[in-house]
Amino acid sequence: MSGGRPTVAVIGAGGVMGAPIARNLARAGFPVGAWNRTAAKLAALGGEPGVEVRNGPAEAAADADVVISLLSDAAVTLDAMELLDRGAAMPDGAIWVQSATIGIEGTADCAALARAAGIGFVDAPLLGTKDPAEAGKLVVIAAGPEDLAPRL
Repeated sequence: MSGGRPTVAVIGAGGVMGAPIARNLARAGFPVGAWNRTAAKLAALGGEPGVEVRNGPAEAAADADVVISLLSDAAVTLDAMELLDRGAAMPDGAIWVQSATIGIEGTADCAALARAAGIGFVDAPLLGTKDPAEAGKLVVIAAGPEDLAPRL
């Protein structure tokens, strides 16, 4: 944790939801590491105070207490997050919050990956569009182990 605030990685930070989420977290005082498959989509976040653009998902997640993934589908999410199996140096007690629409099987595969890596996993689909994302007014429907709730 940086200054008492959890460090957050946003994997998929160049999208309609990811960029505003990264920006709002940084404005709320959370240190944010941001990565997107299309680096050009991160240009707007590059100058945002509190957001550090990273070169890959492993680099974004390396020091993160919480990793939020917002990628296009289950295959892309699993590909990016397999960094967990490759031993990314995430802090003890790290939590992966998966917020993309990836289906039941994709969610089960992500949960298994997190379990194998020894980190917490929360499935947290989002309700809202661009305007609520920018306003910090998305609805989050989170499901996961109850003991993770106080930290999130």
